Amino acid sequence: MTEDREQRSKLKIVDTREPGIIREKLLEVGWEQKPLESADYWFFDYDWKKVGIERKEVGDFLGSIGDKLTGQLERMLDHYQTTILLLEGNWRMVDFKNIVGDRGITYNTWAGCWNYIRSQQHKGVSIELTVSMGHTIQRVNELFAWYQQPGHTGGMSHKTFIDDRIMAFPRGCRGKTAELVLATFKSLVCVGNASVEDLMNVNGIGGKKAQSIYDHFNNWRGEKPPENIIEEVVEEKKEDIVIQPKLL
Repeated sequence: MTEDREQRSKLKIVDTREPGIIREKLLEVGWEQKPLESADYWFFDYDWKKVGIERKEVGDFLGSIGDKLTGQLERMLDHYQTTILLLEGNWRMVDFKNIVGDRGITYNTWAGCWNYIRSQQHKGVSIELTVSMGHTIQRVNELFAWYQQPGHTGGMSHKTFIDDRIMAFPRGCRGKTAELVLATFKSLVCVGNASVEDLMNVNGIGGKKAQSIYDHFNNWRGEKPPENIIEEVVEEKKEDIVIQPKLL
C-alpha cells in the first residue's frame, strides 16, 4: 500500500503537444510525456485525487474565450477533482475598456474577460497567472510539490462544497481524514465527544490519527475556570437590573 502511494504520488504527466522547451525542462525533473485528451499537465495530489492544469498563453486565451474554451474546461471539471487554468504572459496594454493582445489585436473588454474568468471560477476552475514560459515551468513544479503536502486542503471538486470545518482538525488530519470523520459524525460537537475507539471505527482512520484527533479536541479537559469568574458574572447581572416605575 505504501509503495503504491509512493508510485502514484510521483506520477506527473505533461502533454506531448506542449512546447519542446517546457517538456525538456519538466522531463529533467521526473515528469513523463504522454498525449492527453484534456489538460496540458496532470498529477495526483496527496489524497490520490487528480489535478489537471490547462496552460493558455494570454493572446491565445483572449482569442479563445467562448464555447470552445468553456467546453474544454467543463470536460476537465468532469475528469479532474482539481482543475486549474494557467494564464501565461503579459497583458501588453490594458485600459478600463479594452484588452490588447501581443499582436495588437483588440479582444474582449476588460470587464468581459474577467467576467468570463469569474464564471469559470464559480464552476470550480482556479486561476494561476505566470509572466513567461520559464515562470510556467517553475510554477507547475511548485504546484506539484504543494499538492503533495497532506495539509494542502485540495482535492475538492466543483461538485463538493468546501467545508471550513476541516481546518479545526489537527495537522496531518485535514483533508480526506477530516472529510471521513465529518461524514460519520456530522458535526464538530459530535467529533469532540467521540472516544478514540469511536474514531477508529471510521473507515480509513487508524489508531495514531484517532488519538491525534481525540487529543486535539479534548486538550481543554481538566482545566478549571478562574475562581472569581462566577462571582464577576453575577455582579454584572446585578448591575444590569433596572427597576422601571409602574405607571398608574
